[in-house]
Amino acid sequence: MPLHIVWQTVADGDESLLAVPLLDAELRLTMVGEIITDASWHVGGELTKALPSQAARVQSYLLNPMQTELHVNLLSQGSAYANAVWSALLAIPVGQAETYSALAEKLGSGPRAVAGACRNNPYAGIIPCHRVVAKHGIGGFMGQADGEFVALKHRLLEYERGLALAGE
Repeated sequence: MPLHIVWQTVADGDESLLAVPLLDAELRLTMVGEIITDASWHVGGELTKALPSQAARVQSYLLNPMQTELHVNLLSQGSAYANAVWSALLAIPVGQAETYSALAEKLGSGPRAVAGACRNNPYAGIIPCHRVVAKHGIGGFMGQADGEFVALKHRLLEYERGLALAGE
């Protein structure tokens, strides 16, 4: 099932935070009204138990992206190049990964530019930058070359590989 993104140019209203627990981590969605303005992973600390409906929909999609449809409003951010990279990330199928250099070749750029766009992805939990890996290893995640976020990247990739193998 697909992810449907409606890009918004303006976000007005009160800001709120929604927490979506997943794989011993938490995806924190910053909302302005119904528009997501940031989606960042957090590792460690106490995880949220009760989920508001929007967080539950996002969690359901992340747990079962091949069987769940998700409609989200995201605030349009980043350069034209970053947006091209993020669009390319959305085309990488669940359970698969692509190297920074292969993605860069498709975009006519360099792997470091792709890595920079991934690092600056404001929607890391929704636009799957974790599906981009280094030629010789997993590469970084959320601005870290190793540590808890790279461990989370491993968990996300393994979880999605399992879903793809199960045919879900």
